[in-house]
Amino acid sequence: MPIRRYLILGLCLSFAFVFAGCSWPSPYVLSKGEFNREAESFGKEPTDIESVIVCYNKRRSTPQQILDLAGAECGKFNKVAKFDRQDFRSCPLSTPVSAYFVCQATRP
Repeated sequence: MPIRRYLILGLCLSFAFVFAGCSWPSPYVLSKGEFNREAESFGKEPTDIESVIVCYNKRRSTPQQILDLAGAECGKFNKVAKFDRQDFRSCPLSTPVSAYFVCQATRP
C-alpha cells in the first residue's frame, strides 16, 4: 500500500514541475568558456569579436529576437551580424538550436 502512495505522489509532483515551473528559456548569446577560471579571458570583456552564437528553442523564440541579439552583440564592436548557419552542436538541450553569425565591420 505505501508504494502506491509514493507512486501517486511522484506522478503528481512530476506534473506540477512540468506545468508550473518549467518553461522554455529565452534566446541568449552563448559565451563559450565563461566559467573556465583557467582561461586567459576569464572575467575580462572582449575587445573584439569575429562571430556570435545565439542559443534558442523554436518554441519560445522568433527569428527577429535571434537577429536582434546577434545584431546587438556585434554592434558593441561597431560590426553588423550576418547569418552564417545553424546546427545542434554548441548549445544545451533546453535551447538546442545554435545560430551562428559572422560579425562584419561596417563601412565608414
